This record gives sequence, C-alpha cells and structure tokens, in this order.
Amino acid sequence: MPSIKNSLSHVSKLNKEFTGTVALRNEKLCLPDGSKVAVGIDGDHWVIVYQGAPKAPFIVYEYHATKQSIFVDKKPGNEQDLVKVKQIMNYFFEQADIDDVVTIEAEAG
Repeated sequence: MPSIKNSLSHVSKLNKEFTGTVALRNEKLCLPDGSKVAVGIDGDHWVIVYQGAPKAPFIVYEYHATKQSIFVDKKPGNEQDLVKVKQIMNYFFEQADIDDVVTIEAEAG
C-alpha cells in the first residue's frame, strides 16, 4: 500500500488553504509503532491528537506553522515539543497507508 507521503508525491498542486481532518479510518487501526494520530488542519493551524501506545493518554498538540508556535494540552510548549510534533507528523505521513486513512473536508461556509 502506498503511504500518504508517496501519494502526495504525485500531486502537482497542494491546497494550502485546506480545512479538514485526516485520521485513521477506524479506532482499531494504528501505525507500525502502535501509535495513533488524527490531524485537524485549517490552513497553517494544525491540531494533532496523538496516542503513543494503546491505553496511553491522548496528547493534543496545537501547532501554528507561520508563528512556529506549539501548545501541548492547552499549555505553551517549547522547542522540544515542536520537534516532537514534527517527528509525529513525518512518521504519520511516511507510515500511514493511504487506504487506512479518511479525509473529512470542511464545507465552505
């Protein structure tokens, strides 16, 4: 199965104004390391819900790309948190099979 990253390599135009969610299509699926990720995207503001292992607590990261700022569970994050969220997203895009995710696009309003 192709990963999200491999599938994106065939896209000639990226929508930088995308608003929606990308997540594993059901709660039984996980990434190869056992983690789970869901990403809510609104332009350059991303909300990442991450669970590192089964039964581990969920962590909510709020990342603003333009400002390069991060909040972790609604508290200001630091440089290590920023590195961690980038690692999570890189791993998600490299490892998630395109057939295992759903994309829910927000309606234009």
